[in-house]
Amino acid sequence: MNKRVRMLAQFLVLAFFAINTSPGHAYEWPGVYNPLQVITLNLDMEPGDWSAVKADSSYTLEVPAQFWADGETPILVSVRRKSADALGDKVSLKIDINEYVKQTWSGLKKLSLENGDDVDVVAEGFAWYLNRQAAAAYPSNYTPGLAAWVRLYVNGEYLGVYLNVEQPDKTFLKNRNIYTKGQTWLYKASDVNGYELKVGNPDSPTTTRLCYSPFAVSSDGGGKGKGKKGGGSNTGCAVPEDDAAMAAELNSLIDMDSMLTQGAVSAFTSGPDALFSKGKNFYYIDFGGETAKRLYIPWDLDSVFVGNSAEGSIYGSEKKKRGRIVLSQSPYEEVILNNPEFRARYDQIMANLLSIGGPLQVEAQIAFLDDLEMVLTSALQDDPNNNIDGSVAGRFASLRDWVVRRAANIDQQLGN
Repeated sequence: MNKRVRMLAQFLVLAFFAINTSPGHAYEWPGVYNPLQVITLNLDMEPGDWSAVKADSSYTLEVPAQFWADGETPILVSVRRKSADALGDKVSLKIDINEYVKQTWSGLKKLSLENGDDVDVVAEGFAWYLNRQAAAAYPSNYTPGLAAWVRLYVNGEYLGVYLNVEQPDKTFLKNRNIYTKGQTWLYKASDVNGYELKVGNPDSPTTTRLCYSPFAVSSDGGGKGKGKKGGGSNTGCAVPEDDAAMAAELNSLIDMDSMLTQGAVSAFTSGPDALFSKGKNFYYIDFGGETAKRLYIPWDLDSVFVGNSAEGSIYGSEKKKRGRIVLSQSPYEEVILNNPEFRARYDQIMANLLSIGGPLQVEAQIAFLDDLEMVLTSALQDDPNNNIDGSVAGRFASLRDWVVRRAANIDQQLGN
């Protein structure tokens, strides 16, 4: 019996004992995602396994580990590396709570721990917080995932501050009471022109109907038609013939206010690889029946709040061409934001979010950043793999400045 197998067998015994004797977990969903609470998480595994995980460029190697939050009894989980650049020993991790033992932790079966490699964990987590605020305040069915910051120790060594982002899966759906067996589908679009069915089988009726670009792609990666521009006559796909028909169809199949809210928050944070801006890094949920409509939710909110992006367009990407600035749009921006009905609703949603008393009001964002700075500063300063450029205080100051500039710029774009 090799060492890893022996260790796994020992873990299974410990897991059985813990399940039958421990008093339960200290946190429960959604309280584990309190954005102003930093939970300390721990992993313990064979040193050789940890070295192998850090070196794994396939992002498929899973190893057993003991996992617990401070004050809890360890449980058996599996750990693998995620596809993000390493910051020293600080690699992004996926923790599967349910891999070896049928169990949950804090009402969850998977944890996605992001190391903040693209910008930093503060910016990425702040973007998730703004989506949460928009969903809670705006009258739509928008239901993004939750996120909060954690300290992570591996084999007793402090790796630093991670962002614990809620994993979209069947548990995600059940926790929100929106899962019905055989009537709920979850899809992931991690890259442009492609999606993967995660929950449900076969494809949902809505996915089958929305068979044209930008909502679907053919087997060779090309779009089936081009939305309001027509096309699709040679694909067997019925594409709405004008703006009014397009709006009517999408309103009947998609919760458009929810989708537009996601697009507006992403435009505020200047996310370059999101649903509207790139057609990637999102999930969508479809439902059976005639009344429930598709819901879009974001994923991988990195590369946000960067430099001069505070002056970027909320309708596309501005690029210099032959000495003048032109607007470049993704297929989603072209089809949806150029539709007169959806453009008007998008503008109104953006204005409502930023208005006095709105969830993205500048003063409310600054107040949250002030509170967050008090909560996170010590953990960030102690982080040996901190990739914040400059001091922690300076980073929070730059975010507050960015928010003020972005809101003023958007007010101008909206004609206010």
